[in-house]
Order: sequence, then C-alpha cells, then structure tokens
Amino acid sequence: MPTGNDKTIRSVETAFEILSALGEIEPTGLSDLAAEVELPTSTAYIHLNTLVEQGFVVKEAGQYRRSFKFLEVGGGVRQQLDIARLLRNKVEELSSTTGEIVGAAIEENGKRVILYRSTGEKAAADEIPIGNHTEMHWTSLGKAILAHLPEDRRRQIVEKHGLPEGTGQTFTSLPELEEELSKVRQQGYAIDDEEHLRGIRGIAVPILDGDQNVKASIGTTGPRDRFTPGYMAELLNILQYSKNEIEVRNQYYEYSSIDG
Repeated sequence: MPTGNDKTIRSVETAFEILSALGEIEPTGLSDLAAEVELPTSTAYIHLNTLVEQGFVVKEAGQYRRSFKFLEVGGGVRQQLDIARLLRNKVEELSSTTGEIVGAAIEENGKRVILYRSTGEKAAADEIPIGNHTEMHWTSLGKAILAHLPEDRRRQIVEKHGLPEGTGQTFTSLPELEEELSKVRQQGYAIDDEEHLRGIRGIAVPILDGDQNVKASIGTTGPRDRFTPGYMAELLNILQYSKNEIEVRNQYYEYSSIDG
C-alpha cells in the first residue's frame, strides 16, 4: 500500500500497519494477518518476528497479539500529558494571584525550554515566547532542573553548551556552578540574581516524580527593585505550595494509571 510520500521508511510503515491490524483481529495467525495487511507471508513473518524480539508483540501457540509493553509506553505519554496540564493550570493561576510573570520549563537537549508562560497585571509583558530555549545555568527555572539531574548528565550539558556569561553574576566555572547547584538541592529552590539579564531576578522550584526524578520547574521573574529578598520569600511559599500540589496530583495520576 504505497503512501505517496517518498520521505518515509516503508518498513516502519509496514510495522505500524501490522500493529494496527493486530488491534482489529488479535489473536491471529500468520496467514490471516498477512492477508489482512496484503503482504506475502514471508514478509509479514519477518516484521512480526522483529516486533516479537523487541517485545511489542507476543506469540503464543502460533497466534500473535500485541504485548502489554504498550501500557508502559502509553503510561509514560499519559504522565507527560497529565503533568503538562497541571503545570499549565498552575502557571495561569499563579500569574493571576501574584500579578507576576510565571513560567514552567523543561529540559530538552541540554537547554531550558519554556513550556508555559503567563503575565500577571503587575508585570510588564516580555518578549520571551513559549518554546524559548536558553542556557540552563543562568535562569532560576533552568538551575532548578539542572541541580536535580544526574551528575553525568549535568557534565554532558556543560561539555556540549559551555557556561557562557550573561552578566557579571553568571556562574561560568563548573566548580562554582556545582557548588551553587548543591545549594539548590539543599534548600529546594533556585534563584536567578541578575545572572541572565541585568535588573531581573527570578525564583523557581523543581517538580519531581514519585522516584524523585526532576520532570520540570515552575517559577516567577520580575524586576530587581520589586523582587527583594522579603518579597521573594513570600513568592517561594506560594511556589512550594504549588509544587507540592502538582507533585501529589501527578503521583495520583501515576498510581491510578497503574491500578486502572
């Protein structure tokens, strides 16, 4: 069954066609499945054998069916969607209640990526868009994530992207950065004290899963004159409460997807 697109891999398409067909007629034998997807029996066998070897198809008494490995894959996707929804709702809620710029971020390819961002009434709109990529080491959102990544992963990120200087406050040596990240882990939050942009401060907390793996971060930024230590302490209390709420709800989704 040609697709009309010469930029796809036909063997991969065939594997998905087989999996789709299994969803309609499983459990089924080789001949019936080959007829369903209009393939020679020998070709269908090669694809099925590959899927069996990779754990996505089970062969029992000459009959094939999809394996429960798809539950593992689907559970991971569902968890990502669940935590994304929780973060989006919380970002909007916090920007409304604090009046500040509130954002949620993830790590991708060693960069801090803005997943959601909302501007409250006290904050001037900025030009940082959703999806913005920047260095991990010079924002509070980035440092909150970076501090909780495995040490090997942190070193890979630094080796790949370096530690460029945004301002005179930026941590540009690995020993100094590691000391800062150790502090972040101990205190449970990260601060950007004009490390990326002059006159801008930020504070963020990590979002962890049930196994204490970092999934994202959530935080707020604003002008240095308003973001005094006392005010940032107030914001931290709000962020920590939100962090706990997101983590508890996300763990509930994790367990309910397993139990369900």
